[in-house]
Amino acid sequence: MEITARVEVTEAAHFWWSNRVEYSHDCFVCRRTGRTVVLHEGAAHGLCSSSQTRLEWQDDLDLAGSHPAPIRITGFDSYGGKAHHALRCRLSFWWSPFTDLKRPDTRGSELAGKSWVRLHYRVGCHSCRDAGEDDWFNGEQSLQTNAVWPVARPCRKCGTDLVTMTGPPEINLVG
Repeated sequence: MEITARVEVTEAAHFWWSNRVEYSHDCFVCRRTGRTVVLHEGAAHGLCSSSQTRLEWQDDLDLAGSHPAPIRITGFDSYGGKAHHALRCRLSFWWSPFTDLKRPDTRGSELAGKSWVRLHYRVGCHSCRDAGEDDWFNGEQSLQTNAVWPVARPCRKCGTDLVTMTGPPEINLVG
């Protein structure tokens, strides 16, 4: 699986991608479709945000709530110049067919029918920094595939344009 994204940045932006990715995944461990899995570059596995209630098959396992998921980031490449930054993130996972435990008419698949991804980034404002503001860093923000496009993110303090995303991240199943 490969996720790609591109953002346009202004000269006032100090931009970098965070290594945190959230992905909508059909998890065969908890047998639920459309689970949010949190991934970090370098981690051995993802963390599935499963049901908050103990599922029937979890009697002997302490897996109620979040649990390790067999999915991880195997490639995380960011590149760009003054006017744009791009990210290519490769995910690898082990998967097996299943039927959703709470929705018996729903079957899991490798690429979920309504897959989405949330990519995190950090951005600072050079205009605020140059003006002597101590709080020129705008903190961690995110963009995701199911947003209304285009998305513009100005500085939270002074309103200077910093980041624009003209289209959603792409999710592709690769061999």
